[in-house]
Amino acid sequence: MKIIRYSKKYNNIFNLKKDFFKNNYLHLQDRLKINRFYKKQKKRKFCKNCERSISKPFIKNFLIGYGICKHCGHLNGEYQDTKKFTEWLYSSSDGKNYAKAYLDNFSSRVKNIYLPKAEFLKKVLKRKIRILDIGSGGGHFLKALELKKINGIGLEPNRILTELGNKKLKKNKLLNIDLDESYEFVTRQKNFNTVSLIAVLEHLEKPNELLKAFNKSQAKYLYLALPLFSLGIFLENNFTNVFPRQLSGGHTHLYTEKSISYLAKKNKLKIVGEWWFGQDMPDLYRSLLMSKNILDKKIYQKELNDNLFKVINELQHVLDKNKICSQVHIIFKKI
Repeated sequence: MKIIRYSKKYNNIFNLKKDFFKNNYLHLQDRLKINRFYKKQKKRKFCKNCERSISKPFIKNFLIGYGICKHCGHLNGEYQDTKKFTEWLYSSSDGKNYAKAYLDNFSSRVKNIYLPKAEFLKKVLKRKIRILDIGSGGGHFLKALELKKINGIGLEPNRILTELGNKKLKKNKLLNIDLDESYEFVTRQKNFNTVSLIAVLEHLEKPNELLKAFNKSQAKYLYLALPLFSLGIFLENNFTNVFPRQLSGGHTHLYTEKSISYLAKKNKLKIVGEWWFGQDMPDLYRSLLMSKNILDKKIYQKELNDNLFKVINELQHVLDKNKICSQVHIIFKKI
């Protein structure tokens, strides 16, 4: 029986995302730097999801145009996220700041962000889990799995993240492996029944190659955390002084409910667990808090809290329940 879950609480958004508020300008400049480099890549001709000809862009977001695929409903950026681009962003010396920022507040992020993901996985599968995690970053998810007594190995292309992450882990381990090599690694491993990509598939140069590798592997389950085309994109498009969290940086394309259905059908996968939740309302709150027209920030924030923040969870739940939120976690089983 399929398990469907909606929403999560955002009452501690200030503690978890305080860097978003404090360093908004720095994050904005970083996103623009990434987008300028992305814009130097070749034009995209084929959809990242169905690999058919893409449609013309209908929206421009922080220098980049994006269009909806008429075949599978996927949102595509107008340039290719080439090997050169992905290596520059994640594995090169330019990735040092990314690595440092990613490991800030490690324990807090494990407890509040990644532990619920491990619990969701355990609730859906209800069996002994042996997991191979692709694109593990600093090992946050692997640490959460440790806390739930789930054994796993993580593959991570960034050497700095791998070294720092292994210092945080006890039983589970990170391996520094290039993403291209990880495809073969997935195919030949026989000790895992689950493969996970937590906010990773959208960052791969060739996501369909990874899905093919999974289909060839002995693993039965696939756990994907995917960013979605949602209200947050329209907010980003209008609050240009606020750094874009959803559609920028390594997110050159976004999934939709339709494009996920296409992915499942194409790869002969059955959905056994879904968790729909987003940060659209927290992003709205963040954007309003960064308004250029504030005269007294203390009073402004109090009024904003009284009129929006106290109902932020209820408003987000409406989006989540209708599956028009900014993120989904899906657990697939091979048919």
